[in-house]
Amino acid sequence: METQKLWPLRPWQTVLLFGVLVCALYGLGSFTFDLFAGSATPPAGSLDEVKGVGMYLTYVESFFLALVVVLPIRLVRRFGVGAMVYLPYAVLGLGVESYMELVRTPSLVGPLAVVGWCVIGPLIGLSADLAHCFLSRRLSSGLRGALTGLVLGSVTFLLMLVALSFFYVSRQTGPGSYLGQAWYGLPWLLLNSAFGGYVASLIAERFAVKG
Repeated sequence: METQKLWPLRPWQTVLLFGVLVCALYGLGSFTFDLFAGSATPPAGSLDEVKGVGMYLTYVESFFLALVVVLPIRLVRRFGVGAMVYLPYAVLGLGVESYMELVRTPSLVGPLAVVGWCVIGPLIGLSADLAHCFLSRRLSSGLRGALTGLVLGSVTFLLMLVALSFFYVSRQTGPGSYLGQAWYGLPWLLLNSAFGGYVASLIAERFAVKG
């Protein structure tokens, strides 16, 4: 039975829309949640160095990040969409990350660390592409979406941990670090990522009718 799509946007428009949403989520998290993740963090809105739990936003925003990555994958149904929605974040990040962590408050080990931060985004999206592609189509739509979100959340945690461990001159250590908060934050990240993928599948199903 043929499936007709009711989603009004073209594939490139869909990718661009959700790419902007990814940028918005990371921008919101960087200037709010990260700044409230430790007592040594600067005031809200400041561009000074974050000395609390860097990338704490991934714990807090995991549901929404999974939602805005898995949903276009389910809507467009083309391999690579997950990686592409991170491209605006990666391209804009070259300038923003260079200025904030190489020029204003030098904290990265070098320019390659900037490139590394920018590459991480598309790699996270690619993990969702691979999960969605290789998960059995015998699974229900909701379960497939939930597992895709779970993979995305797991890879997000691992790649953020790699970046925070190797890209900075001073590495985060101790109970107040990103890894130190994982005992509490990681289960929520995985749970919310799976739920975000599940909700994305439900939404995508609303835009498809069988004819």
